[in-house]
Amino acid sequence: MKCPICGQELKPGKKDPNYLLCYNCKKKFKVPAQKASGKTEKKEVDEEEIHAPKYANIPPKHVREKREQEMRRAYDEMLAVGDGKKKKNKPARRVEEPEDDFYEDDYEDEKMSKAPIIILAIAILIVIAVIAFLLLR
Repeated sequence: MKCPICGQELKPGKKDPNYLLCYNCKKKFKVPAQKASGKTEKKEVDEEEIHAPKYANIPPKHVREKREQEMRRAYDEMLAVGDGKKKKNKPARRVEEPEDDFYEDDYEDEKMSKAPIIILAIAILIVIAVIAFLLLR
């Protein structure tokens, strides 16, 4: 087939063979349907498409209707609970959270050696004595 605009030969597209491409004017044209053999094949395909879902992620109509009714019922129950029309369920049990030991002071419970504190105090006294000796000299 030739391009209706420029007259150059049209070539089938690589990505979609249902289109013919003109590389001269950079246009794409839909492939014309075949008259006799194409119509009989289309009828068979149409019957198959009716029974098979068109999109894989959309469930059949009866499944959608069932889910919609479930959602409506759940929504009505939720609204009824807020109004107090439906009997209330037992209150949920509270789960006690474990205490965080990060901030607790366990220093009082542990027995620490007092030797480092005594040594630090003696070192401070020596430094004070040295500074006083140098200033009074």
